[in-house]
Amino acid sequence: MKIKKLKINGYKNLNIDLTHQSDIIAAIGNNGSGKSNLLEALCYIFRSLYDDKKYSVDFDYDITFVNSNNKTILIKKEKQKPLMFVNDTRQILMDNYLPKRVIIIYSGEEDRLWKNCVDPFYLEYIKNINKAASQGISTTTELLPKILYLNKFYWHIALLSLVCSDLEDNKLFIKNILKISKIEKIKFDFKRGNYDNYSNSETLKFIKFIEEKNEYTFDEFIIFIENKYKSDDIFKYLYTAYTPKGTKILDDITIIFNGNLNIEDLSEGEKKLLLIKAALEFAGQEDCLFILDEPDAHIHVVNKEEILKMFDPYKKNRQIVFTTHSPTITNCLYDDCLYLLDDGKLVKKEKQEKLNHLIGYSWSNHEMGAFLANKKNMILLVEGKHDKIHISTALHKLKDEYPTLDFAIYSMGGGKKMRPFMIGLYEMGDFSDKTYIALFDNDQAGLESYGKGFKEEPKTGYKKLYEISMSLQDHFFALILPKPNGFTSSCTIENMFDASKYEEAYKEAIDKTIGHFTNKSIADIHEDVICKSKNILAEKSKDFSKEDFKHFRPLLNLLLEIQNRKQQSIQQAEETIEDSLILTKNNNENKEKRNYYSIEARGVKAKGYLFDESKINQSKIVVCKDSEANLNHVSSCLKPIVNMRNKLIEDKTLKLLNDRYIFTKDHKFNSVSTAGSVILGRTTNGRTVWKNEKGEDLNEIFKKDSK
Repeated sequence: MKIKKLKINGYKNLNIDLTHQSDIIAAIGNNGSGKSNLLEALCYIFRSLYDDKKYSVDFDYDITFVNSNNKTILIKKEKQKPLMFVNDTRQILMDNYLPKRVIIIYSGEEDRLWKNCVDPFYLEYIKNINKAASQGISTTTELLPKILYLNKFYWHIALLSLVCSDLEDNKLFIKNILKISKIEKIKFDFKRGNYDNYSNSETLKFIKFIEEKNEYTFDEFIIFIENKYKSDDIFKYLYTAYTPKGTKILDDITIIFNGNLNIEDLSEGEKKLLLIKAALEFAGQEDCLFILDEPDAHIHVVNKEEILKMFDPYKKNRQIVFTTHSPTITNCLYDDCLYLLDDGKLVKKEKQEKLNHLIGYSWSNHEMGAFLANKKNMILLVEGKHDKIHISTALHKLKDEYPTLDFAIYSMGGGKKMRPFMIGLYEMGDFSDKTYIALFDNDQAGLESYGKGFKEEPKTGYKKLYEISMSLQDHFFALILPKPNGFTSSCTIENMFDASKYEEAYKEAIDKTIGHFTNKSIADIHEDVICKSKNILAEKSKDFSKEDFKHFRPLLNLLLEIQNRKQQSIQQAEETIEDSLILTKNNNENKEKRNYYSIEARGVKAKGYLFDESKINQSKIVVCKDSEANLNHVSSCLKPIVNMRNKLIEDKTLKLLNDRYIFTKDHKFNSVSTAGSVILGRTTNGRTVWKNEKGEDLNEIFKKDSK
């Protein structure tokens, strides 16, 4: 089927009227724009048509589609029961002309559509599953219900069905996209107590057939079902056996692959692609309607195009309707696929304008393409094009002082657009490996924008976007342009140079304007001079000396600080991974082979081992469980040590026992001195207080080993 026209009025905020000529309908727009309402309305429309005795809709609609037999079907509802016309002829019996099935694929935890629309319809279907004649399920082609709902609970069914397929395309998907090279085991968890709910249906026959064993090797399972069931049969039977939550006869499937991995070891994006692939392959053939809510969610930006490639072999005689936030996906679609919604209404714009509306600012195709293809980890958003020119030139001139500083710059056309743009990026989710920094002019307008929606980071000179989840705030920062020393007026990028530089540019601009005053207002002449002077300064600045950019250093310092902050968090994550690998190695070794070191002083005893013996001169140390620490710290003890002691007490790593603290578990310290200071309650040199069983301290051992 192919939808040609669609008009919906009165479902929530929807009031749309579209004419369509392509294989895909992609609804784009910000949160609250009505994208999801469009999907819901389509589901409710066809549910009411599949069973008009039990279901109806209270909104008006008009839908025209063409089926695989090239018949044009018009279904129209206006304050009454729907009317159907086939090739302009009124048709009373609708069943043979409706989509064979509606397949719904939803992202995340959202289940409103399932609960309100699909579940009641599906449960009615299950109640009568053993009545083959009345329900039309005597053959496998009609085994599935008319409305099929798929989400994260069907990953394992999708995978098993695909790996059982003989089609080369499916084998390549398993190998190249999911990176699965070998299936080891397939385990089933049957719920035999519910078998009566399925009477003697085809589904129950299939389950009884495979329940001969609870666990198969992959080869065993393939041989067992060979010549008996096809992969699309397997999908349909497993779906029907698994879906009714309270009465299902199949509780779970576990598939072990690539050694000891299972479905949970796939990334969220891989699991999403898996579900879409199986739905297209098995759930609905020709004359089916596929409805997908943000199918690109959780999929890495470089793999988002894979979804569109996946659609290609299945587009003929199927209609695919989906929503998306991703500019990557939108940029790959033809204009006639894109429908921008705003407050429930279609916005008539060209493709580039639709993309710009989605992210909150109009860029050219070149700028948009550059932004989407940008590979740099840090992006600086500035108000105007001259900010971009001068900051780029400053970094070039001062590169020897900032060799590691690297960022891309994009002009936003004004400070008011930056915060909405950042929020749009956050909502789209395409930012996980980048840092975005908004730089505002140090004038009244810039200060107002800087003061809204950004939270001060103490002692840093910058702010963070606070209207998002805490875990993601390290991706979005804001700066105000630092003024040169002694400058007290409003400051824009041109004020970062000595006043003489702009004065020269201004004089040249006036000279170029003289003689061109005819038919221009004073305001127009003034604006023209300012525009010319800024352009002249931007061009001449390329030949300025390095010291002409001295006032840019505070700005570059702030950018470097943010960049280093991000790199430090990445480094800490890498160190955590490295530490866990070393710790695993240490734990796997015979504990008797470890070299233990101890502290015995001020009435306490503690024992530990170096985290990495190969780095004895700079090693972290693991203090062993049951080691002791002094009850009190001396007044001269450094504050960081006191804070660390308090934190260990608070998280119960240190537990009070009589007149001292006891370590309740092994604890790693980043230095032997920190560990010794926490234990003794005073600042100490860990290289002299930690000793081996021979009484040698770490200094002595290091000197001996380095000879």
